[in-house]
Amino acid sequence: MNIFARTAYVAAALAAMPLSSFGGTIRADVNDSFYQALGTDSRYQSVGKFLYSVGSSGYLASGVLISPQWVLTAAHVTAGNNYNGGGISSMSFTLYNGSSPSQYAASNWYTHPGWGATSGSLVAGYDIALVRLSTPVTGFTPATLAPSSEYVEEGTIVGFGTTGTGLTGSTLAGGTKRAGNNMIDVQGDDVSISSKILLVDFDEPGNTSASSFGDNTPLGLEYLSAPGDSGGGLFVTRNGQTFVLGITSFGVAVKDGFTNSSYSDLAGFTDTTAFSNWITTTMTVPEPGTWLPSTLLVISVALTRRRPRVRKSRQIIVTN
Repeated sequence: MNIFARTAYVAAALAAMPLSSFGGTIRADVNDSFYQALGTDSRYQSVGKFLYSVGSSGYLASGVLISPQWVLTAAHVTAGNNYNGGGISSMSFTLYNGSSPSQYAASNWYTHPGWGATSGSLVAGYDIALVRLSTPVTGFTPATLAPSSEYVEEGTIVGFGTTGTGLTGSTLAGGTKRAGNNMIDVQGDDVSISSKILLVDFDEPGNTSASSFGDNTPLGLEYLSAPGDSGGGLFVTRNGQTFVLGITSFGVAVKDGFTNSSYSDLAGFTDTTAFSNWITTTMTVPEPGTWLPSTLLVISVALTRRRPRVRKSRQIIVTN
C-alpha cells in the first residue's frame, strides 16, 4: 500500500472511530519487566509524570523535559476547559531516578494556538504544548529535539499510562513508567492527515491481518501507547545519539472498532520537528509578572531621550 493510500485509509478510520488520548500495552508473550526496565534506561530519563486537576477531576499524563525548566507535552493535556489551560490547577511534574521521585511544581503552561484554532482537532497536528516549571530541574539530562523526521525508522515510546497486553487492551492502572518499540511507518500527507503527525500500528505475533501498514512482523518489544501516555515521548536513536521526535497524541482502532490499545490499534504522535520555531520562541517568553518593569524602563528611556519640540511616532510592542 503506497503512502497516499495508507494515509487515506488511516484518515477514514480516524473519522469513523472514537479517538482516545493515550500507559502502554505490551506483547502478550513478553514479560512486563522488560518494558519497565527499558523505561528506566538513561536515554529516557527526561520522561516524567504529570498530575493535575481541572475543576474537581484529577488527571495523569506524561511529558518530556527538554531544558532544565521546560517540559514538552500534548496540547490536550494543557488545554483545560477552554483549549488554552482554563481551570487547570495543582499541576506537578515528577521525574524518577530509579524509584526515587523528584517533583516540581508547574508555574505556567502554553498550549499551541493551533489547538484552539482547530477546536482540538487531532488530525490537524497541533497537539503539542510546553510547561514551565517553577524551579529548574537538576540531576536529570533533558532530551534533545530531533533535527529531522526520517520515517520509516524504529522508535521508542515512553510514558506512565495504563497498561495491559495486546490481547486484553489497556485494562490496568497507570503511573508506572514503561517503554517499548514500534516502527514509525506513516507520516501524514497534509491532505487527509497533517504531515505533522507520525503513525505506528500494533502488530500481533502470528497474525499478519492485524497489521495496517509497514512490516507485519512485531518487534521484540512491540508496544503501543495507552491512556496516561499522552504527552510522553517517541524517541529515535541515530548514529548513537537519542532524540525526541514525537509527542504522544492519540490512538484509534481501525480493525475491531474498539480503541483500547489492543493488537491492530494505531497511535499518533505530534512531530516535534514541525514546531522547533514555536518551541524556541515560547521558551523565551518571560515569566508572567516579570516583563513589566523592564518594559517600563524601555518606555522611560525612550521618553527621556525625546528631543524638545520634535514629535515622533513611536510604537512599543510587548510580546508575552
